[in-house]
Amino acid sequence: MLKKEQIADQMPDQETAQRYPNRYRPGQSGNPAGRPSRTQRRALLLGRATELAEPLGGLENLNAIERTLIEHAAELTLSRPRRHDERVATANIVNRILRDVLRRHAPVGNGGSDLGSLLGAARAR
Repeated sequence: MLKKEQIADQMPDQETAQRYPNRYRPGQSGNPAGRPSRTQRRALLLGRATELAEPLGGLENLNAIERTLIEHAAELTLSRPRRHDERVATANIVNRILRDVLRRHAPVGNGGSDLGSLLGAARAR
């Protein structure tokens, strides 16, 4: 037989369960699929790195340093920082990595539209 305290303790849980049927119960995981395995995370990382290296001709055309930088950028894009300033910092780091690697693979004779090349062209006149 249930005592009055036990009945009183169960009532709010039952009411909550009826009001919010899709909520997880105590002791039940919030992620039924669980964490991805190391192999799954590595496959996801390499997939993202391949996407990022596609404009450069693929990961095969990069040297070891550039490949490591692209993989680091892919790792950062897969991370999920909680705070806003961490998100901005992550986006800025990824931007710098990709910009530097793309700059290394840009054609040499291509007159870019960055400020330095425009000023250099104006001074040469």
